[in-house]
Amino acid sequence: MGVVVSNDGAKIYVANGRANNISVIDVRTDAVLATIPVGTRVWGLGLTRDGKKLYAANGISNDVSVIDTATNSVVATVRAGEGPWGVAIVEF
Repeated sequence: MGVVVSNDGAKIYVANGRANNISVIDVRTDAVLATIPVGTRVWGLGLTRDGKKLYAANGISNDVSVIDTATNSVVATVRAGEGPWGVAIVEF
C-alpha cells in the first residue's frame, strides 16, 4: 500500500495492507531484513527526518503504529480516529 525509503537510501519500508505488517527491504540485496507486525490494514507510512521513527497508519484498527527503526519493533500505538490512511510528519 505505502512505501517509504530511508534517508540514506539503504532500506525500503513497505506497508503490506491486509497482511497487517511492514517489510523492511535492503536496497542493495533485495533481501527482506524484517517483517514488523502492526495494526489492521496498514496503509500510509511516514519516516522522521532523522530516520529513527517510522509511523504507520492502520486504517481498520483506527490507530498509528510508532516503530523504532533501530530495532524494527513497535514502541507505541496511538488512537487516530476512524480510518487513518496516511501519515504527515512536520518537523521544525
